[in-house]
Amino acid sequence: MTVELHLGDCLEVMRSMPDKSVDAVITDPPYGLNIDYGTYVDTQENLSILVSDFIPEARRISNIAAVFSGVQNIQVYPKVDWVGCWFYGTTGNFGKFGYNAWQPILLYGKNNNRYGMDTIKYSKIEKRFEGHPCSKPVGLMIELIKRYSSEGDTILDPFMGSGTTGVACVKTGRNFIGIEIDPTYFAIAEKRIAEAQLQPRLEFD
Repeated sequence: MTVELHLGDCLEVMRSMPDKSVDAVITDPPYGLNIDYGTYVDTQENLSILVSDFIPEARRISNIAAVFSGVQNIQVYPKVDWVGCWFYGTTGNFGKFGYNAWQPILLYGKNNNRYGMDTIKYSKIEKRFEGHPCSKPVGLMIELIKRYSSEGDTILDPFMGSGTTGVACVKTGRNFIGIEIDPTYFAIAEKRIAEAQLQPRLEFD
């Protein structure tokens, strides 16, 4: 399995990639929560601009894109082909109408690899990597990758952050391309993925 990491602007890297050059884009973009990442301030306005450029590129270079979205910012995304769901079963996020126990996964393209429920049930309680403010559990990303790709496929994460998607790809026998604009998070991702490569791969039926 191969790992290819890029430090830089994801749009610049994606625009240099050929059509349908990866099997899936699986990623967790910013949420417009006004977090200052240093190289990017996560405002709703900036997110809207970013999404309008990112989604067309994701659709061009991949067969399927699975993109996490906050409930509060679905409206900034282009029309989706389907909406999946991460159901974590514990309350924790408070919105205009109360607490919610799920998060949308926006799906673009066609899923040729897996069929079945569009809901992934995975507890939010699992300890996450603490070096990033919005990291996802590795186990959740493994479930997502298994759902929307096959062993040996190439997965792109344009918003790599601390490298959780890359770790999950290494564990499940997928090739990985990661892009991260922030040098601090890039170094963290590089270290985590290298450590994962030293561990035995997970086996699935």
